[in-house]
Amino acid sequence: MGKSIYLSWSGRSDIMDHLVCLDSEAKELERLTKGIKSMIVHGAAERKPPHGQVGEGDTLYFVLDSEDGLVRAKARVKNATSSPMLNQEASIIRLIQNQRKLMLTEQQVRRWGGRRYMVFVEVEQIEHLEPFCIDRSVLSGKDGWAVVGDIAKVRKHPPSN
Repeated sequence: MGKSIYLSWSGRSDIMDHLVCLDSEAKELERLTKGIKSMIVHGAAERKPPHGQVGEGDTLYFVLDSEDGLVRAKARVKNATSSPMLNQEASIIRLIQNQRKLMLTEQQVRRWGGRRYMVFVEVEQIEHLEPFCIDRSVLSGKDGWAVVGDIAKVRKHPPSN
């Protein structure tokens, strides 16, 4: 097996906001805020966002997969690495190499293992927010990750009286 090259998204002049759905059963949000894990992974069978579209300085806004569009926390992207096309074995190796930061459950390893394109995102400055609602349809069909540009565009505001 040849040496894999990873693409780092650098040289961008714009900072992007992303909506990321976290696994509530695996307690991902709790584990991130407590410092148990410092990295999240996203993968797909084809090259699609966030592959190549998340970078240092971006902000991730976290919603739980068990809730209806309630943002509870955010984090700054410390670094992001998008993989080239991987075979099943190579994707599992990447998960194992990053497990100390990912702290994936067995179920999560099964979910992400075998994905052909993967993005590994290390986060920092994780903070709880006063919960606010977003338009959950933004995440529909996007496998739990949406590049939104500016979170204000998808934030739901309560009706004014």
